Formats: sequence, C-alpha cells, structure tokens
Amino acid sequence: MWFIDLIYKVRDIMDTNVVLLHKDTTLAETIDIMFKNRREEVLIVDDRKDLIGIFTKMDIPTQDNLDRIRNKKIYEFMQKNVITISPDDNVRDARNLMLRLNIGRLPVIEGNKVIGILTATNIRDKFYLRIDELFGFQKNILENLHEAVCIINKKGVVIYWNKSAEKLYNISAAEILGKNISEIFPDALILKALKGEKIENVYHKPTKDKTVILSVVPIYNTNNEVIAAVSTDRDVTEVVNLSVQLENEKKKVEFLKSQYNKEIAEKFSFSSIYGKSKKILDAISIARRVASSNASVLIMGESGTGKEVFAKAIHQASGREGNFVAINCSAIPENLLESELFGYVEGAFTGALKKGKIGKFEFANNGTIFLDEIGDMPLNMQAKLLRVLQDGVVYRLGDEKPIKINARVIAATNKNLNEMIKKGLFRDDLYYRLSVVNIYLPPLRERKEDIRELSNLFFDMYAKEENKDIEYIDEKVYDIFENYIWEGNVRELKNVVQRMVVLSQNGRITTDLVPEYIRESVKDELIIDEFDLQKMIEKVERDTIRRALELSNGNKKKAAELLKIKRSTLYYKIEQYGL
Repeated sequence: MWFIDLIYKVRDIMDTNVVLLHKDTTLAETIDIMFKNRREEVLIVDDRKDLIGIFTKMDIPTQDNLDRIRNKKIYEFMQKNVITISPDDNVRDARNLMLRLNIGRLPVIEGNKVIGILTATNIRDKFYLRIDELFGFQKNILENLHEAVCIINKKGVVIYWNKSAEKLYNISAAEILGKNISEIFPDALILKALKGEKIENVYHKPTKDKTVILSVVPIYNTNNEVIAAVSTDRDVTEVVNLSVQLENEKKKVEFLKSQYNKEIAEKFSFSSIYGKSKKILDAISIARRVASSNASVLIMGESGTGKEVFAKAIHQASGREGNFVAINCSAIPENLLESELFGYVEGAFTGALKKGKIGKFEFANNGTIFLDEIGDMPLNMQAKLLRVLQDGVVYRLGDEKPIKINARVIAATNKNLNEMIKKGLFRDDLYYRLSVVNIYLPPLRERKEDIRELSNLFFDMYAKEENKDIEYIDEKVYDIFENYIWEGNVRELKNVVQRMVVLSQNGRITTDLVPEYIRESVKDELIIDEFDLQKMIEKVERDTIRRALELSNGNKKKAAELLKIKRSTLYYKIEQYGL
C-alpha cells in the first residue's frame, strides 16, 4: 500500500452535486434537465431511490429520432449495468478501475444510496493537484523517523538527509546534499546498493561513542533498473547503555528478592504462628512434620482462621527453592481459571496476549502452589486438576506440548468436602489426591485462651505501623474479646484491633473503642454477677445451645440430639434466649 492510498479516498474528491431522476421521467425532460444543470450525466433511481441506471450525453438519440421518442420513459434509454464504488475506496483503485473498463464515471454508493459521482475530470483536477500534499506528507514522515535516513541517486550523490541523520553524524543537510557520499564516507555501505546489493541490520560504529545498526536497499524503476539507494541507521547507543543499566537493576532486583524472601521467612515461619491452645498446637505439629515431604496437604477451617499463613509456613519449612504461588479458585471466572492455572499460547482465544502467558503451575515449579477455596472449583476443572496431579505435566491452553512441573500442592477450603462429594459437587478421587494430610484450623471461638496473646500481637504490630505508643489497655477489652463470637475469626480480630489503634488517643485502649456491634453482642455476658448462680446457669445454657446450633448448621433436630434434650425443649429454649 502507498501513502497516497492511506490519505486520498474517493469521498475526498468526488462530486456531490449529482442529479437523480426517477425512472419514469421522460427522455425530453431528462435532456432538458441535463442541459439546464450543465451535467454530463444523470443518475436514474427507482421508487426507493436506489440506483438502477445512468444516462449520459453520449446516450442522447440523434435529432431525427428524438422527435419520435421524446415522451418515452428514460428507463428505456439508460445504461442498466452500472459499475459503482464506495466512498472509502482509495482513488488509485478507482482510477485503475475506470481505465480497465474504459468508463468515464463511477457513481459513489454508501448504504445503498447515491452520495456522489467520481469522474475522470475529478481525478484530473483534484487528485493530481494533491501530489504536493503527498510529497509533504512523505517528507514529514521521513523527518520524524528515529532512524537516520540517507538517499543517494544512481551516481552516488546525496539527495536526501533527514534530521536524525544530522543528529547522529553531526553533519547538516546543507553540508552533504549534492555531494557524492564517498566524499564524506569513503567506505559507505550504501554504495553497494547501487550494484543491487541489499544489506540488513549490520552493526556499525561511525564514531567512538556511537553504535548503530545499518541497513541499505537499492531502489528500482519499472524497468528494474537501479535508480537510487536508501540507508537507514538505527542508533542503538541507548540500547547498549540501557543494557548496562538493566544489568545493574537486575542486581538490585536480586538483592530485593533475597530481602523479600528473608522477610517472608520471618513473617510466615511456624515461629510466627501464635497460640497455646491444644488444637492450634496440634495443627502446627502436623504442619511441621509434613513440611519437608512432597505430600499434598488439605487445610480446612473457617474463613479468617489463617489457612494461607499455614500454607506459607509449610512452604518456608519445606526447603523448596521455587516460588509460593497462591490462587483463589472462587475469585476467578470459570472460563478463565484454566488459562490462569495452566497458561496459554498465542492465539489460544480472543484477547490472548501475543506471546502467550505462563500458568500458575509453571510459575510454582519447584515451589508450592496454594489452591485456596478449592471447594469452589468447577467440576470440569477438577478433572483437569486431577490429571495434572497424577501425571505431573500441564498443557497450556491451545498447545499440545506437555510441560513437566514439580509443584507441591496445598489446598484449602472452608466447606465440608465430604458433604459436597455426597451431593456430587466435588470429585472423591480429587479429594483423596489432595488430602494426603489433613490439617484442621479451629475457629477463634474454640481457642479463646489465645485471644489475649493474639490481641497483644496485633496491638503491638499496628502501634508500630501507625507510629503510636500504646501505654494502657483496659482489662475489660480482653473480657469483651473473649466473650465475643468471632465470626470472622483471626482476620476479624486483626481488623478490629487495627481500627482501635487508629482511633486511640493518648496511648490508651479503652472499651469505647470496641465497635458497638461487638459490645452489644456481649453485654449480657459481661453484666452477670459472679455469685448469681441462676444467671450463670442461663449463660452456660445459652452458650451451649448456640454452639450446638453452629455445629449442626442450624439443624434443630441434630442440635437437640447433641444436647440430649427433646426438640420441643430446644424450641422453648431458643425462644427463651432469643437465639
């Protein structure tokens, strides 16, 4: 495609002053309109104003016949096989079409309607007058190229030298234009192009502090004779300098990576997991023992219990050199999950990156991949995941080439996978493959003895982060925390403590900083007189019933069985305590 084809379209030079006549117009009326409007042609349309023919002066009958047929419809005399063109076609194509078919005009059609006409006169008077604009356009392009451009004629005389060439070689156009290139550059490679030789991407150093990549091509005329040559010199001095900078930045990245790994090791080692309750200590013990093995681990627990913290601690203790890669199976749309896990190649689907993309499994090679919320993975993806776990290879989307991977798999869920298996929502074979070792993380309400320690940890952490000194914590704050049912578990406790630190004044943490919804939830528990036996019994009873309902997921029949009381008694107690 030529520049002229990019710039000049039919709509730019067409004549929009067209005359449209209905097919029922008489021949005499048509001729009269043509002469009055000084038109060489009129276009004939039907009732819908769609083009059906054309009538030109060349089609006018001789005077002898005209008197006899003057009242006949123009439809009988028009040319019916009309060649048309689009307003967005380029002018060169239109000109060539007219020359090939030996026609002098082309109606211009857009949306099935006539919007203009292109004639040989238009091309002669408008198109060729724009040649100067084209030369200006081409010169503007050449002057703004990053490459240095030199053009010589067949005698070796420089006829073009752009601004980038001036800058690169420190030679102005005035100094070199009209001179033979060999006078300035005795060994100029561009001279070889005059002999028909083509050179591509040759490294060259024109000066000590400059490095360029040079290409030269010969220019031929229609008789296949060399009439000129062009050279383009790409200054790659910047690239060389950037390469040095990149190497320095690479060293910085490697240092930062080592520091990051050190920080991760400190934050997510087993020693960073706080708690003294038996259930959490049992979980830590199992995780320590399994860390150095290659066994798959399934971590179960409610949201906010620290499943990812445990997964990272297992990875850190495993000694694996690869990355820890986490992916939330519930956060990625089903149609994108496969490409995220296994990657894809160029053209695998609409919108795919040109060079493809590495998958999470490949990124975790020789490391650990953490599949959070595994219970939300679609069944069809479960089958593909099982295949990867069995074969140890992945296939990028759109590719049949297997990629060997060695990634330790740790999965986590807050759902009851056994119940999902019974309902056909989770594959039992995948469950057995993932749950070689099961680790259960208890909710915070089952490890109340850890609440004070965790609270102090978070108070210290956020005090440092917010640059505050916490000098006093009201003892009642701990009482509130220990009596509250933490639905969000450790994550909720952490967020509540952060809020209290941010809002604290004068280094004091008091009960008024505790969110109101928490204070309201535990107010009954906090006002019980330690010597009021009846209220103590009611509290124990209320807490026990609430716990039974939680364990049975609200199933009152199962809760009554756990409590070993009649269902009617349970209903009465629920109403009594407003549960």
